[in-house]
Amino acid sequence: MAAKARSGLSLRASQHEATHRRILDAAVASLVEAGTAATTTVAVQNRAGVSRGALLHHFPTHAELLAATVDELVRRNEGAARDALAAHTDIVDPIDRATRALADAFAQPAYLAELELWAVARTDQQLRAGLRAVESRARRDLERVVGDLFGSLREHPAYATAAALTIEFVRGLALAGVLRSNRAHRNRLLEEWVRVVRFLFDQKSAARIPSTTSKTGKAIND
Repeated sequence: MAAKARSGLSLRASQHEATHRRILDAAVASLVEAGTAATTTVAVQNRAGVSRGALLHHFPTHAELLAATVDELVRRNEGAARDALAAHTDIVDPIDRATRALADAFAQPAYLAELELWAVARTDQQLRAGLRAVESRARRDLERVVGDLFGSLREHPAYATAAALTIEFVRGLALAGVLRSNRAHRNRLLEEWVRVVRFLFDQKSAARIPSTTSKTGKAIND
């Protein structure tokens, strides 16, 4: 009898998880394909093929549903970054390779969908609160992925600043790409940014080298 009861509980838990996953997958697909405005609870309910009651049981509010999609979007973005890095193995310079891989990943629909949620949260207090909770975890994941892209350069004293600035740069580039599709212009900007980051790394490296001259300009060991 006890074994049968445990089996029933396990089945219900499995069904609960499957329904939760189906709703979340439907919400993510709607966000990526149709955008935030079209991702209503009714649209997600229909796409997932669940009842209204089932959807509200798992996600009582629209804001909770949207915020819950961030983890999946981040997972897709991480996959896109790794795919982009693999596509740029012909680039020898690690700064150039990391920057272009990140820019390509940020240009993907899943990342743009995440940014769209940020924009909507500007005037939606409930969504903003939900996003703040999950974005702290998403930010750690992003920092880990960016660190993997830059590889050994993570140990460089300029890395933290260079990585943070590069994230902001490629994020802006992704948003600009929504309205502009001039690839030549995009490539020029990327080339210029790589030069800026390389200069930053070089400056920090120079700052670490101890001076070999005294204040009078003579070599210390002379």
